[in-house]
Amino acid sequence: MTTTFASPRGAADASAGFPAHGYIDVNAQLGPRFGGASGAPIEDVTREARAHGIQYSLVRHRTALVGESELGNRALLDACEDDAGLVPVAVLSVDRTGDMDRAARLAARVAGFWLEGRAVPGSGLAAEAVVRAAARTGRPLFVPISGWGSATAIGAATEGLGVPVVLVGSHYTTSVEDLAAGRRYDHLHLDTSSMAHFRAIETAVGVIGAERVLLGTGSPLRAIQSSLNAILSAAIPEEAKRSILAGNAARLFGLPTGPLELPEVVRPERAFDVHTHSGPLPWDVPDLDDDALMPELAHRTGTRYAVASSVLAIAADLEAGNRRTVEGCARMPDRLGYLVADPNHIDASRDQLRRWGDAPGIVGVKVHTQWSARHTGSPQIAALFEVLADHGRPVKIHNDGPDWDQHLLRIARRHRRLPIIIAHAGLGFPNLEGALIARQADNLYAEMSSSFAHLPTVRQFLRTIPRERILFGTDAPLLDPAFVLGTYQDAQIPGADQPGVYWDNAARLFGIS
Repeated sequence: MTTTFASPRGAADASAGFPAHGYIDVNAQLGPRFGGASGAPIEDVTREARAHGIQYSLVRHRTALVGESELGNRALLDACEDDAGLVPVAVLSVDRTGDMDRAARLAARVAGFWLEGRAVPGSGLAAEAVVRAAARTGRPLFVPISGWGSATAIGAATEGLGVPVVLVGSHYTTSVEDLAAGRRYDHLHLDTSSMAHFRAIETAVGVIGAERVLLGTGSPLRAIQSSLNAILSAAIPEEAKRSILAGNAARLFGLPTGPLELPEVVRPERAFDVHTHSGPLPWDVPDLDDDALMPELAHRTGTRYAVASSVLAIAADLEAGNRRTVEGCARMPDRLGYLVADPNHIDASRDQLRRWGDAPGIVGVKVHTQWSARHTGSPQIAALFEVLADHGRPVKIHNDGPDWDQHLLRIARRHRRLPIIIAHAGLGFPNLEGALIARQADNLYAEMSSSFAHLPTVRQFLRTIPRERILFGTDAPLLDPAFVLGTYQDAQIPGADQPGVYWDNAARLFGIS
């Protein structure tokens, strides 16, 4: 059975000088101002959407996700009554045995159903009745990907129900399995909210087709510009971009469409990327050798210099990886390098710093506490920094472990003349703690590369850290540099500070005129 959804009354208001590009965002959320479901007040939802040219935002209510679904769904419907640009998606919990008629009661007022809970489709019998009841309404289903194999289980459990299923949150840690599931089950679709890895859009389009990829952003908790940049800069036909940005959602959810704009991605006049890698990488991203990386960075982010560390040195072979970095820097003048230092092999790290630390293009050191399984507060990291302080070049550290910020602050205060860059501005994504310790030690810097940066935290981070110590980094070619650029662009960096963030601060730190 298919129930006709009452389409919105008209396009979202494009007032206040905001552009109206005609996009449809299938993954937005709203919530209360206070409490565990806070962070997405309706004013933020609509402001972010209109600032980025979003015509319709499919929204769910965070209270329904983490609290009470009935209350959250009622609040959602009330909010959407007052704004034609908000299209409601009701949340159904699959973790409780309950009223199987609730989906039918809501169907005429919503565009789809978001299935939330531990009992995801395919994980057992608990979700089956709820899923079938929702599917009988004819509404598309949204199901978050919950780890490796989740997409396949969801596809198998929803095959034959006669409704599209949008898998939410495909990430480089699961993408190869997600695409395999999409190849097997043609009712599965992917949203772009976590497709931050390099050429993720191109790869998905090549495997399952552009007609099954939909713009999703996670707004207002995630940067809308990240997903837009990734789609607009992808090497796919313009018609495919139009389908992803609006056409597919209009077809699946019965929404009207108008003219759709494909603006150029806005790039900094010049950028200095302090966080890149040489591969190959052990994830589902295309291999990109050092010679090909710099043109990609220039095209996607306006980057003129980039500092790279070797994934081989971080993960497997310290000497072979560092040797490749030295050789790459000698060959390419715009490609600079970090030597990797390993806290498990301090003597070997000291020896390689002596041999290669002054080689052409080698400008610093990379330390990865997660891959080395030595937390920031470990004795091994403390001992390694004694060696790095003697070397004196800037150190970029990927942190891990409890109280990482206080341990790093202690290290920074002990070695006050040693510049230290906080990779990802925290534990894989910007944490306010990183900005707070940078205010207490003037040798601490940070860059904000991440595949899941929390936008309100990013903005608070930028308001807290001394502006002369924020750097631009992308984690390419693991991450799509255009996706990460979107985080910076939505961070509300004042115009006068942008040259420093994108170029001046790093050029000064690494001695590039």
